[in-house]
Amino acid sequence: ADKYDDNGEKLPPAEFRGIYIIEDLEKVKKLADGLGLPFYAAQAADRYQHYITDKVVSSRVGGRSFSPKVSATRLILEILEEKAQVIGADSIATGHYAKLVRNQGLNAINVFVSNDLENDQSYLLSTIDPDTLEKMLLPLSDMRSDEVKKIGDSLKLEYMVKTEEQKIPLMDDPGLGEFVRDRMPRKMVKEGNIIDFKNDSILGEHEGIHLFGLGQTGLKSKTGVPLDKTHQVIGFKYAAGTVYVAQEEDLHFDTIVLMHVKYAQGTDLSQPMEVFIKTKVDGKRIPATLHDYNNRYAELKLKSSLTGLIFQGEFVVIYNRSGAMGRVIGGGEVRTCGYVDFNELRTFPKKKEEIEADEEREEVDIYAFKF
Repeated sequence: ADKYDDNGEKLPPAEFRGIYIIEDLEKVKKLADGLGLPFYAAQAADRYQHYITDKVVSSRVGGRSFSPKVSATRLILEILEEKAQVIGADSIATGHYAKLVRNQGLNAINVFVSNDLENDQSYLLSTIDPDTLEKMLLPLSDMRSDEVKKIGDSLKLEYMVKTEEQKIPLMDDPGLGEFVRDRMPRKMVKEGNIIDFKNDSILGEHEGIHLFGLGQTGLKSKTGVPLDKTHQVIGFKYAAGTVYVAQEEDLHFDTIVLMHVKYAQGTDLSQPMEVFIKTKVDGKRIPATLHDYNNRYAELKLKSSLTGLIFQGEFVVIYNRSGAMGRVIGGGEVRTCGYVDFNELRTFPKKKEEIEADEEREEVDIYAFKF
């Protein structure tokens, strides 16, 4: 929807928000020339729109989250594979810090963690099809990033250094709201209230529900008054334009339900499996028990409860072990997360009246059936 200033002049669209943005292709070409490599560029704007931009907008408008780097990695490899066929190349190579290892018994290729665990990127390769993995080469798989930098310095290569803005995850970008507004129907731009879910109290008004993303902190009301810095966005009620917030100390979960789960070849799902999971590319691996269900659903029971929430649409990758030689055995999108309370999986914190009711019930239980 077009926007206009007070004088009726059309305002320019919000700055583009994306990932892996390269603003100067000449620098890339210079880097390729320095290494003696031919340089090609592919026009993939329409496919980026489909794979990334449309999903970012629909997720934000639909009150979900999204893991754009996973989709972007899949898109990049899809394009590389197509270009390799055009020029007659046998393999495609990327700079991901991860390993590809063939299981001779199953004749399958699996993704393993890098030797450089601090910079491991196996998370990003977890959804790649086996046929594509067969064609891939990962020349940095046995190296550490410090070693790669030393080699680059010795060759006097000019690096593509990220700006501070580019280091911010796309879904956490403070400018994403206006980017989404330019790409959503005007009728969906809805003002409303910011409500503390636990206390059911209005903390202030807001200028548009599209300005808020799940997990967002540093919130301000319509008048610019900052909210308590411990508040974060946990959900929405679009019909009323409501943004629900809660304090992190009131949020916890020990169960994650996944959908659209995809497993590595040869994974034995006949019984529950002890696994480790990552919820983001640079996250820690967390111990859990995997229960596989029908229709590509799965449940992860964590070994201990964690503070906060993992939101619908985020991506979780499953590993068979926590340290070196960890193998990717699957991954999927978060359907919901929470904790079991009286046989019900709850995501949001209990409201004040529910807590009071629980306290009353506990008082009764103390004296029940005592003689």
